[in-house]
Amino acid sequence: MPLSVLVSRRQENGAPVTVARLVGRLDTTTSPQAEKDLDRVLAGTPGDVVFDLGELSFISSAGLRVLLGARKTLGARGARVHLANVQPQIEKVLDIVKALPGFNVFKDTRELDQYLAAMQKKVTEGE
Repeated sequence: MPLSVLVSRRQENGAPVTVARLVGRLDTTTSPQAEKDLDRVLAGTPGDVVFDLGELSFISSAGLRVLLGARKTLGARGARVHLANVQPQIEKVLDIVKALPGFNVFKDTRELDQYLAAMQKKVTEGE
């Protein structure tokens, strides 16, 4: 099954948020194209980046490397990276590997949005 990377941008309380929705499988076959597709996200000024994994059915070590590479690149620029809508099988991989320090994992987009709103409120209120 191929992988689609669907990128959208929005403003959350005046701050940019980029959402990269991954649909399909992120594995050895699809990871090179995923890296190219994500270059669009990494090249601009994405603000916080959310990887929406609600439609990601499988991830391999090659897929983990894609996410780690994105986090490293974005983290060096001060951007935060979040995972949302993580499917149980993907969450199990993350639990087993414990290789993604620096990611926040949320059970759904609502929980993520509440977190982002709270973080931005802290910034705007000078906390």
